[in-house]
Amino acid sequence: MPTRDSPQGQFVRQNFGRIWPAHLEAFSRLLRALRDSFDGDLDLLVILLAIAERTPVEAWVSEALSLRELMQDLSRDLSQRPINIQSVADFTGIPRETVRRKIMVLRRRGWIARHANGHLSVTPKAAADLEGATGHSVAYIAALFIAYEEVADREA
Repeated sequence: MPTRDSPQGQFVRQNFGRIWPAHLEAFSRLLRALRDSFDGDLDLLVILLAIAERTPVEAWVSEALSLRELMQDLSRDLSQRPINIQSVADFTGIPRETVRRKIMVLRRRGWIARHANGHLSVTPKAAADLEGATGHSVAYIAALFIAYEEVADREA
């Protein structure tokens, strides 16, 4: 993950005035769409992301797959590193009791599984139900990509 001091971070800082407007508009649109997908409760999103982040990147895909190909094979083994309610609370800064209540909501939706050992994992149902939100994320990334290309083309 690049940092603000990485070459990519320096590029963004140097071209901030041209990149920021695209980010602001697209990020605002993305957050509104995600808020809708989570019935106005962004803590649910943050908690789901904290659990999903425990899936090692290499477990998602071993080859370049399109979004459609990835969504078609929701049965793939996405072995996750263990995480429990306390770890989610520590990681997100959300109080443990709030995390516990939100996990119950996510489990009722079928988006989170809680295993006998207390570990949590994201279910394939979450990916299927949140396909629209994933589309909004794709649009956000595309907007940043376009802004980057426009800046890079001007410098070339």
